[in-house]
Amino acid sequence: MAADEIAQRTAQPLLLARYDGGVGNWYAHRMAEQGRDSEVFWLITMLNAATPLMEFAVLTAHTGEAAPAAGERPGSTGSATEVAALIIGIGVGEQADPPRPLSPVAAPVDYGTAINGFGNERGRPHEGQDMFAPEGTPVVSPTATEVLETGTDGGRGNWAALYDAAAKHTYVYMHMSAPADVAAGDRLDPGDRVGLLGCTGSCDGPHLHFEIREGRSPYAPAIDPLPELQRWQPAK
Repeated sequence: MAADEIAQRTAQPLLLARYDGGVGNWYAHRMAEQGRDSEVFWLITMLNAATPLMEFAVLTAHTGEAAPAAGERPGSTGSATEVAALIIGIGVGEQADPPRPLSPVAAPVDYGTAINGFGNERGRPHEGQDMFAPEGTPVVSPTATEVLETGTDGGRGNWAALYDAAAKHTYVYMHMSAPADVAAGDRLDPGDRVGLLGCTGSCDGPHLHFEIREGRSPYAPAIDPLPELQRWQPAK
């Protein structure tokens, strides 16, 4: 069977099944309506092979055709290269949005009451956010980080500090159930385990006390972590 026939029989339903409701769905319909089956076929082949964007775009642009009705999408040039880019969710000339950081607690959390938040509600500075979850829940790195320090003391309990060079923030974890699973100098990927949630040091009930500090130090000025935590995606 010729390549065009294979594309005609398989490309459109495969693409629509994978991208139903997205930009790929919109373009696939238009490409199919114009009989551009070989282009759709290449799209599917390259997507399944996880080919990098530039190679992918070149291969899908082999016909030199323009995408239909470009004017219906603001800023669209209608080039076949743009079709390829949009199918995988990246506009030509744009960078993909970076993935959202992960919650440092790998479970649903309760943020407690006002006294558990950042500020002076308890009559003295509280420079982080308490995150309540079952004891033993893994606590993880939100992003790619470097471990700056770990330790154990009477206030922080078992603690660790991780530096995120991209955000220029240091993340501080306190009250872990046991000494940290990581050591100074370790480099962590998003989701790598730092330790287990617990209640060591000055603590009232199992929780992670989580801080965000500006710059590369666990002793730098702290900022309210709650707005960031509410934006980050759940860890698994």
